[in-house]
Amino acid sequence: MSDDRRRWEERYATGHHSTDDSPAEFLAAHAELIQGRVLDVAAGAGRNALFLARRSCRVDAIDIAFAGLHTLQTGARPEGLDVRPVQADLESFPLPVERYDAAINIRYLQRSLFVPFQRALKPGGIIVFETFLIDQRTIGHPTNPAYLLARGELRAAFSDCELLVYEEGLFQQAYVARMIARRRTWD
Repeated sequence: MSDDRRRWEERYATGHHSTDDSPAEFLAAHAELIQGRVLDVAAGAGRNALFLARRSCRVDAIDIAFAGLHTLQTGARPEGLDVRPVQADLESFPLPVERYDAAINIRYLQRSLFVPFQRALKPGGIIVFETFLIDQRTIGHPTNPAYLLARGELRAAFSDCELLVYEEGLFQQAYVARMIARRRTWD
């Protein structure tokens, strides 16, 4: 078991994770743009996946921790929600190509996923992305620059997409970059 997986499994087992089951505010504010088959990376216990499934989306929720996905499945099953939990390490798991109508990434940063994340979408697919900016290290977790975006980095990484919304700054007591984008056709 990888150190990363061990750390997340332990957080779920000991209750040291967020128990807030409401969706990310930015995602909820733009939910009307999301429909069909959705990819949720680093889904954790599935608060965003459950929210989208309740809106009639079919959600593939990927996370490294079995315990988080078990929590997600426990929430989805009684309601008959269309959620497929996938336990995988995103560092080595290949994302499918042109499978999804939308993809979400909330408060997770793996730069090597920027291109595969875009390619996982069908042309015209919607991206919802929100993660921490470098400024976050001045007020709290995370502080490791490997998990923090430089100003303008997210916009540059998704420059092949049509940006519908792009914001950087302090939102809900965290410095984040967040965007809604539409995938263009790859040439």
